[in-house]
Amino acid sequence: MIEVLIQRTLPAVGGSSTPQFDDVRTARDWLKLLPMINVPIAHAEISQALSELNQSDLAALESLKIVEQFRESVHVLQDATLSKLIGKALPLSDEEEKIWQSIANLWRLLETAYARAWHAACKNQLGIAEFLPLLAERTLYYANKNLQHLAHIYRKPGDKEWRQLFAYYELAKTQHIEKLKARDSLIPISGTSTPESIFLHALLFNMANPAQYSFKQQAWLNNRLEILATRTSLQAQAPTLPQRAPLCIDLATPAPATRRPHPRAQDSELEIDTLALAQVISKRIKLLKLGEMPEKIGLGNELGPQAAEEILRDLYRLWCDHPMERTLVRRSSEQYLEAGVGLNNLHLWLARHQFAPPPQNEHQISSTELMQIRMFGQTRARQVIAPAAPETQQWQIVNETAQGMCLNSSTALAQRLQLHQLILLADGKAQFLGQIRWLSQCAAHWEIGIELLPGIPEAACIRAQDAARFGQGDFTQVLMLGAMPALKSPATLLLPPGWFRQGRLLDYWDGKQMNRIRLVSLLGRGADYERVHFVASGGL
Repeated sequence: MIEVLIQRTLPAVGGSSTPQFDDVRTARDWLKLLPMINVPIAHAEISQALSELNQSDLAALESLKIVEQFRESVHVLQDATLSKLIGKALPLSDEEEKIWQSIANLWRLLETAYARAWHAACKNQLGIAEFLPLLAERTLYYANKNLQHLAHIYRKPGDKEWRQLFAYYELAKTQHIEKLKARDSLIPISGTSTPESIFLHALLFNMANPAQYSFKQQAWLNNRLEILATRTSLQAQAPTLPQRAPLCIDLATPAPATRRPHPRAQDSELEIDTLALAQVISKRIKLLKLGEMPEKIGLGNELGPQAAEEILRDLYRLWCDHPMERTLVRRSSEQYLEAGVGLNNLHLWLARHQFAPPPQNEHQISSTELMQIRMFGQTRARQVIAPAAPETQQWQIVNETAQGMCLNSSTALAQRLQLHQLILLADGKAQFLGQIRWLSQCAAHWEIGIELLPGIPEAACIRAQDAARFGQGDFTQVLMLGAMPALKSPATLLLPPGWFRQGRLLDYWDGKQMNRIRLVSLLGRGADYERVHFVASGGL
């Protein structure tokens, strides 16, 4: 039975290629000459070296020593390469996709290297069998890295990734090493981990809905899970908060963890101890409310106290205190609607056929004309350009609530998307604004979660009255959301990022008349907009 599991789970041992080095000493000398300052070259060379090592017949113990020697340098190169993708809108460009694939390939090479050594240890090859817990921990560690890397560009793990992760854990459990500690210098604070902790890390990270978090927040969560995952365990019957269903998995059916309201039915089913997680998380939430700094209570210094507390509250709800019934009921739908993104694009959409452009003052010149005067000594004749059609795409409504909706599309995206981006939706009867709360890609399908913003959207134009801009006639295209007294929501402007300054005076054109307004407060900020409360400031 265990032999079949080993053969099915782990890659074959041995190979025919000759690696660039035949022992750890020559590998160390080679690593010293690797041009780490030239990240693309160093990344390609270490990937090639590991690929050759994985196809060689080098002794498993020597191969393990070499991979351990390379490990820290690989992480440095991976982080430097990944920095080129942070904050990029989706889908990735061809060049960005190549970078992402090169990172994924290197994580897979490390996973394969440790899995091959694990296979050799199962066969009791000389000197390697004593490292079984370490090999299981490392193999699961890099299988988990691959799942995290998918989350960076909001792709859901497929069945293949879940089957492989579960197979690794099942093998470790069959060998009774899932709870044995292994030293790991890349795990902060404790410096140790177990195969089960890494497996729980992957399950809890996915259950945290990483599709709603930015790269920085995902990195923070992964760093915290390296500790939080050691505070819980997998059991046949695990404790939970009162009146809460357990979070469970079925080893016979590899898939993300789910909530099961019914009693345990199969021997292959295991539950996560969410009570222990609830105690750890609630303690830190209380300390943050009392003014404790995050780094003092093991939460790092990447996020401020308020941001860390918000994520912890979300994790507490998702992992430990999630009710079986939703407060806001989701209504299924098969309706289609049009959607578009981009502040200027949305202004163009709302302004079509019903918005007169702001009047041009002959005594004021645009910034373009000012530049022409500086460069050529005169302005060129103005060209009348017909407005372009707005860019939109059809999406299907999967489900919706009073405050948001989930949309699905099986076609290529017409415009690139990112978290907290402004989006305009139209169903043929009405138009409404929202922001992208989460997004994910599975195969050729895209899903986005929309958080609706209160108010009816309208096109508008503004012009700053700052001294630095005095005498210029440029208007900036923006959007306005009308007041909704029932929701205690005032009229707000949606401005480009960086425009808000308390008390700033603006000329405001609503398509019919010009008014003077004053910016009062910043109500929200997204990837491509600022939502600002404003009031009238007298006539012009």
